[in-house]
Formats: sequence, structure tokens, C-alpha cells
Amino acid sequence: MQQYRGDLYPSLALAVTRIALGGPPVRLGFAPGADELSGINLEDLMLGDTAVPVNERAAVFIPYRGRQGSFPYVSAKDVLAGTAPRDVLEGRIALLGASAAGLLDLRSTPVGQRYFGVEAHANLVGGLLDGRIRQQPSWSDGLELTLLVLIGLLTALVLPRLTPLAALGLVILLAGGSILLNLWMWTSLYLIVPLASLLGYTLLTSLLQINYGFFVESRNKRHLSRVFGQYIPPRLVAELDASGEEASLEGDSREMSVLFSDVRGFTTLSENLEARELTRLMNEFLTPITGVIQDHRGTIDKYMGDAIMAFWGAPLHDDDHAHNAVAAGLDMIRAVAGLEAAFRERGWPPIAIGVGVASGVMNVGNMGSEFRIAYTVMGDTVNLGSRLEGLTKQYGVDMIVSEATAAAAPRYTCRELDRVRVKGKNAPVAILEPLGLSSGLSPDRIATAQRFEAMLQAYRNGEWDRAEAMLDALAAENDEPLYTMYRERIHAFREVPPPADWDGVFVHMSK
Repeated sequence: MQQYRGDLYPSLALAVTRIALGGPPVRLGFAPGADELSGINLEDLMLGDTAVPVNERAAVFIPYRGRQGSFPYVSAKDVLAGTAPRDVLEGRIALLGASAAGLLDLRSTPVGQRYFGVEAHANLVGGLLDGRIRQQPSWSDGLELTLLVLIGLLTALVLPRLTPLAALGLVILLAGGSILLNLWMWTSLYLIVPLASLLGYTLLTSLLQINYGFFVESRNKRHLSRVFGQYIPPRLVAELDASGEEASLEGDSREMSVLFSDVRGFTTLSENLEARELTRLMNEFLTPITGVIQDHRGTIDKYMGDAIMAFWGAPLHDDDHAHNAVAAGLDMIRAVAGLEAAFRERGWPPIAIGVGVASGVMNVGNMGSEFRIAYTVMGDTVNLGSRLEGLTKQYGVDMIVSEATAAAAPRYTCRELDRVRVKGKNAPVAILEPLGLSSGLSPDRIATAQRFEAMLQAYRNGEWDRAEAMLDALAAENDEPLYTMYRERIHAFREVPPPADWDGVFVHMSK
């Protein structure tokens, strides 16, 4: 409807519809309880008993049936000539309008950019007769705002916690849900609710969240690489990034393995070399040793002069920590042996190392003071590993592992050396020498280890003569400092027998 000089005039569509319905009265419907009858409170136009929803300007949304041509067209020339089809016109509402482009009755509509104005009127007449006029309710802005807030909360609180695939699924769910809700209100309730703002906001906030998550993840990865790159090899840092496993420098208690190595006779060696030569020698020695540890997924804890401390199982969890530690220790010994020729060419003395490995529960994390901290391990198992490295000299072997390490690395064959009480621990522990992978050992090597363990049993039973005879037989094939040490113990026990309740455990009082 339009107002002109104080009077109200119907549009062509309303006037035609009213005539088609028999001329029912037209009334304006206002919101219940409205104090003032104004356009703000105007809700519908009553065409007889039919309520047509209108806005504050008494306008409606045209219910387009489809693209141009949804209604039949009859040429005016055919009507004047009397050749127009009667069945198309008889009993119908006919609207006369222009379709030629030069007559300027072309309109831009949601269903066509160059839409004939006369068909727009036809769509409105059809909607008034069918009762298909859609309404944009006054509360649509509130609904739009509420949905925007809900989508904002979901994208802000939930989206960052999801994986990329799950985040994409949530975005699709939100967009699809908005479309379905809007479609249901459009088709079932004949309501017009904004959709573009919801879709645009969902896509925009999702894009921002994803980009923000990308930059945050990139920053976290750079931080992770920078922090853990000081302790562990780059390959493990990359695995830590790829696995998504949570890594922290905070203190933690877990099952791990620790390795200690030390150069034999380093004090004498350092006294015979100048400072610069000693530095070069240590660099040549530590470089391949460090490479071996990192190749076996180990974390360098610290360098202590000629000694190295490393551990397995942090910051990245390692179910094979014991196996990797034992493998690293054996390869370290081989790597040092491989340096002998190069050292000889430079006039440097050959060096040898002792290696101790212990496995068990340790505390790991950043520890220290406000002035200096280090990512390190602590605990009884760590102390045991240090003691085992020190025992390699007394037993004349290159490497000693704890009983727990041997049990956790079953692929390696180990020879039991003794049951001891080390300084700082009351409980006895079995110490073993790893001989190598079981699959790579010769039958003779395995048999020799079994004969030595049989000797140990005789020794612990106090059968001195039998144990000594077995030692002599072993020494006749390949004498070792270990056999000499046990012969000396047997001689000492013959002179001063152990107590009756002796359990075969040897007590080491030194580190």
C-alpha cells in the first residue's frame, strides 16, 4: 500500500487480488497491546479473513515461484487479433504489461537480473491468493545475534582444542546446521531469517582460528626445537613434533635408562699432552661418541671432562630405552676402538672407555637454581649407573649393565659378573656384561658364558676347589682379568672363610 495526500492506495497486486476474492474489506493489524497505531507496531494487513504479513511500510516480500517464465505469456497482438488460446485465458487473472527491453519494465530480482516487471506482479498475486507470503519477524535480529554468539563461542572455545580434521568437521556442521535451520523456517514457517551473516561469520572466524592455530603451532614447534634442540638430536625433535606427544620440561617420574662412560687413565693421558693437543683429542673423541648416542635416540645429559652422561626415555617416551642404551654402549666401545689408527698417526696415545648402564624409575626435568638450570635425571637408578661404570675397571670389562637393564633388553645375551652391594645402596644387585645380540653370537661364546655362570654358582656355594678348577679351564682358553679377580677372591676366602650366612654378595666400598 502507498499513502498519497492522506489517502491509502493499494498496489496493482493487492487491488487485483481483492477483486478476485470478491472485494473483502481491508484492515490493518497491529501488535497486541500497542499504545500507538504506527508503522512500528504494524504486523499484518487483513484481506477479509486472510492475514498478509507486512513490514512497517506495509510492504511484503514477493514469493517468487522461480525464474522468468513461471507464468504463461500470451502476446497482446494475439489477443487483439482474436487468435489467443481461450483455455489459457478463460477464468484466469490476466495482467497486461510490457516485455520489450526498450519499454524499460525490466527489474533486477533474486531470480533474474533482467526480470519482466509484469511477472513480478503475477508472483505477488499468486502469493496473496495461495497464502505464501513470507514474513521477516521482528525477533529475527535477536535470533541472528543469538546464533552469532553461539557460533562465536563454539569456534572460540571448541575449535582450538580439535584436530584439523575435527575442526573442519565442526565448521561443516555449523554451516550445514545454519542452512538447514534457515531452510526449515523458510519452507515450514514461512519466515525470513538472515543466513549470509551466519555463514560469513562461521567461515571468517573458522579461517581466523585455523590461521591462528597454525601460527601458534608453528611458534610452539620453533620453541620446542629451540629448547629441546639443546639436549636431544634434531631427529628426535622432529619425531616429537610429528607425534604430537606432549613434551614438558617440568619434573616427571618415569621408567628410563641412563648411561655413564669414562676414559680409562685419563689423568695420566692428560699429563702427557699439551692443553691444545688435549682439547683436540677430546673433540675427536667426543664427536663420534655423541653421534653414536644420538643415532640410538639418546639424550646427552652432560659432558664431565672425559666422561659422558646420557639417558633414554625423555623427553620422548621410548619403550625400548634399555635396548637402545645397551646398543649405544656397545657401539661407543667399537667407535673408540676405531679411533686407534687415527690417534696413532697424530702421535696420540690410544684410549679406552668403560660404560655403565642402569634402568629403572628416575626423575627427569629442568633442575637447578635461578642462575642456571639443566634438563637432567636424578634418583637411585642414576647413582647405580655411575657406580656400574666405575666397576668396569675392577672387573676388567668394557661395559656393565644392571639386572633391570638386562631384563628389559632381552635381545642381548649378558654374562652375569657378580652380585654386589655398591656404595650408597643396601640392596644387592646383579651386574652383567652384555656380550652382544643373541642372534649374532657364536655357540662357543655362549657356551663360555654359561661355563662362567656355572663357576659363579660353585663360588657362591663355597666350593672353592671346583670353582677354581673351572676358572683355570676358562683361563686356559682365553685368560681375562675377571678370572684373575675371582682366583684372588677364592684364595682370600680359603684363608679367611666368609660367615656361615654369606649370600655370595661382594660389597664394594669405593665409587
